[in-house]
This record gives sequence, C-alpha cells and structure tokens, in this order.
Amino acid sequence: MIDSRKTLVLGSNGFLGKNLKNQLLLEFNNNTENLIFHSGKEELDLLDSDLVGKYFEKIKPQVIYNCTAFVGGISYGYEFPGKILHDNSKMALNIFENSRVHKVQQIINPISNCAYPGDLNIYEEKNFWNGKPHESVFDYALTRRLIVALGKSYYSQYKLSSCNLVLSNMYGKYDHFDEKRSHALGAILNKVYKAKINNEPTVNIWGTGSPIREWLYVQDGVKAMIKASKLTEGNYFFNVGVNKGISIKDLSMKIAKILDWNGEFIYDTSKPDGALEKRVDGSSSLKLLSWEPEIDLDQGLEETVEWYVRQK
Repeated sequence: MIDSRKTLVLGSNGFLGKNLKNQLLLEFNNNTENLIFHSGKEELDLLDSDLVGKYFEKIKPQVIYNCTAFVGGISYGYEFPGKILHDNSKMALNIFENSRVHKVQQIINPISNCAYPGDLNIYEEKNFWNGKPHESVFDYALTRRLIVALGKSYYSQYKLSSCNLVLSNMYGKYDHFDEKRSHALGAILNKVYKAKINNEPTVNIWGTGSPIREWLYVQDGVKAMIKASKLTEGNYFFNVGVNKGISIKDLSMKIAKILDWNGEFIYDTSKPDGALEKRVDGSSSLKLLSWEPEIDLDQGLEETVEWYVRQK
C-alpha cells in the first residue's frame, strides 16, 4: 500500500539517505508528488531554526525521515568532538521543534547503537540509559540519546509521534570508504582493494582486530525504517539488529577472500579498539514490525564489494 502522506527525507545525499531515497521511490512507484528529498546544507541549513521553519511551512511535510548526521569513524570523533556535539544536537532540536510548530505527524529517526552504555556487550532497550557511552564515541552518542529523549518528551507534551530505531552498524552501497569517515568495514574494504590493485603485500588495521561488531546491511535498515512509519501514532524506541557479531580480524579475512587478496594484515595496537564487543538484540522489532533483517553478512558483503568495485 502506497503511503499518501507528504514525506520528507532529510539528508538524502548521505549513505543511509541515498539508500532510503531509492527504496521510497520504489515504494511510491516513482511518483514524487508526495516525496521531497533534502539534499544537503546548500539547500537547507538545518542548523538555522528560522530557515528550517520556513522550509517546513512551505512544503508541509507529514512524515519526516531524519537521516542527517555529522559523523565519522573513531578518529573522526577524536578530531571533532565539539562540532559533533554541537551540530548534531542543534539539528535535532531544530527538527523536533519545527515539526511541532508545523504539525508534522511523525518523525523516523535512525539511532546509532553507539548510544548504548559502553560497558555493555549486548544491547537491550531496557539498559539504554544504564551507563555512559564509550569514550571513543561519547559526543556523537550523546546527540543520539538526545533524539531518543526528544521523541519521548515531544510525544508526552505535544503528541508528536516518532519512531527511534537503534540500528546495528550498517554497510552497503554509497557508504563511506575512507578511513577517517567510515566504519571499520568500509575502511578495510578500501584498503584491501587498494592493496590488491597495487600488488601490496600488507594492509594495516587500526587496533588489535579483536573487537566484535555486528553489521546490518543498509537495505535491511531502510526496510525497517519504512515499516516503522506504518506504526500507529505514539513514541517508539526499539532495536533493529541480528544479535550476531564478528571480530574485525575475521571480517578482514572475509573481505580479503572476496577480493582474492592473499596478503597479510598488520594490526596497529597503538590505536584504540573502542568497545570490545557490540551486539544488538532485535527481538523487539521482530514483534513490532512482524519482520526481521533478511540479508546475512556473507550475501551483504558480496553485494557491497561488487558495487564498490564497479565504482572504480
């Protein structure tokens, strides 16, 4: 069933936003009459509340997918902590307040799982507030927690509905692949590919290779967001994940095998690992959405590597 509500995608030029845009075009049968895609700061600076208000007044969105974020990998967080905290917080506040003023019906917010307490291995919704985020992602994580709090408060006082979905680390086409801005998977894929085409015998990996991470194919993340938009009005907060992780070392070996690179990985133990293990319990989304992620890591990696190589 096609959603007839006026739908706005904020951040449609980013990794998640591009994939969401493509899927929504399919959902709407390429009818863009009720679809608006915000392409970036040049079109609308989300840090300026007055501009956001005028934009919302003009287009009158009923549903907003909030894919905006100023974020990168671990090194990015250490380099830009103030900007990450300021810009992401201000964008969230501007979006929620102007959604209230301009009678938006629903906001869909993808939330990074780094917002969970840093000492947890398995992320369950009941433990979301039981500790501080890991220091390696602390500032960005606080801004994601702010969004969760805004969702609860704005529904409680103003009946502004929102769905806050905590997602596993996502990967897939349109991802960042440079070391500074990407998650581990994208950075490793980029390094191994370069080593292969340049006949280099080694690839350096940040940290020990032992941290365990869970990976969600971006198409599954997008499908979860769209399904969440069909929920009845209210404030929702739940995980989307597979509760199955893989070490950075084993992930590196999978990528090397797909690319048919037979070199050696050198682990730079002087660099921080971040949290040692992160897995997401997605049982709540299975109940709420009557759905669970469909694409396993092996299939997702094959498709991601194939897409990445085609871009070169």
